[in-house]
Amino acid sequence: MANIKSQKKRIRQDSKRNVRNKSLKSELKTTLKSLENGEVSSETKNQALKSLDVAFTKGVISKNYRDRNKSRISSL
Repeated sequence: MANIKSQKKRIRQDSKRNVRNKSLKSELKTTLKSLENGEVSSETKNQALKSLDVAFTKGVISKNYRDRNKSRISSL
């Protein structure tokens, strides 16, 4: 266990971010899988594009991952 106050704060922040990032990544994977399974509607596409942008903005995924998937989705 950390003894320094700033280390304790960093541990608390990391655990909160870890939970948030996990949920964002899980939601993203679910929407991408639904597109792969053939549910290609404009609403599903928009939801997938939005979740890609949100995950990138929060720092969960990289720019290349977002751009690659957006390109793939738009070609469907």
